[in-house]
Amino acid sequence: MDIRRENVLKALAERFSTFANVVTIQNKAGFNDINKSAERLFIDVLNIAYNLRLRDMNAIQDNYPAIDLGDYSSRTCIQVTSESTNQKFRRTVERFKEKQLDRDFDKLIFLIISNKDLCTLTDKDINTSVINLNDLYKAIANLDDRDVFYIDSYLAQNLVSRVEQSDSILPLGLMTTYSTPRPNALISFLGLEDEPEYTEQLLNDLKSLAQILSNLTKHQREYLFYIVGHGQFARNIYGRADENNIVMPTSQVGQAFGDYGVQIFHVLKAQDLLFVNDEYDPHGDDRYISVLEPYFRDELDDTNLFCALKSFCNGDLNRLRRIILDCDFSHLQ
Repeated sequence: MDIRRENVLKALAERFSTFANVVTIQNKAGFNDINKSAERLFIDVLNIAYNLRLRDMNAIQDNYPAIDLGDYSSRTCIQVTSESTNQKFRRTVERFKEKQLDRDFDKLIFLIISNKDLCTLTDKDINTSVINLNDLYKAIANLDDRDVFYIDSYLAQNLVSRVEQSDSILPLGLMTTYSTPRPNALISFLGLEDEPEYTEQLLNDLKSLAQILSNLTKHQREYLFYIVGHGQFARNIYGRADENNIVMPTSQVGQAFGDYGVQIFHVLKAQDLLFVNDEYDPHGDDRYISVLEPYFRDELDDTNLFCALKSFCNGDLNRLRRIILDCDFSHLQ
């Protein structure tokens, strides 16, 4: 086994073990807020480990019944809980049936995040399974290196001990060194294998972008990721997609982020990462709308690097998320 992979897997085992212990102890002391936080925490990890597209069901409807996470495409749903009693199992299954969730989901998984023994009950009408963090760890251990390293990095940032938290006022990125390995896959994707001058410019641009992203706060990177990931390629006068220009209506961004997003926008605009176009004509009929355009050009001046990354990821938002949010450029190799 590769030494780095082995060390990362050992670290993950320790993280899961510590987390389960903390959940168990806090629950016994009457502190249950960690259970709710765990629902959102494990979405990315579960999606990667089990090749799912889970969504936070409470983001769709407040206090969504019976389940916490759902993937409509695979018809799989998950309840994240520290309880593993027969009573908890029966109560959840009963609620699942009562709300007729079987219309959308065929499989119900219980993820137990504490150290309690697993319930072994099943139901004759619903495909159920009960797993814990040991099972999740085994699934992660079978992933490829990039996914294992990403999950370790993600949990390292989000499972922070209250005892060991830094008192620094600097954004996390200013205390972190991000690597930019040679992006052979991106070079090939852009057709620059036989263009050493342009390849060198691309490498310099990626280093610059990595440095800029790492100096942003997490919220600023999330705002930028939302626009790059969910924006559309602009339409030219012939109605064709311009894959060197991403646009998103300012009204859509406003609804997503509210007043807080205005502050972030001004920061990103001041750093020439976002531009406002008040005369975008999406239908070519002079019905103009206002859009935001994420933009990064440096030495490779014909290439908007945000557009290149979006095209390269080809709809894989997990990969794009790792690049922009985690400044992990290893996915371009």
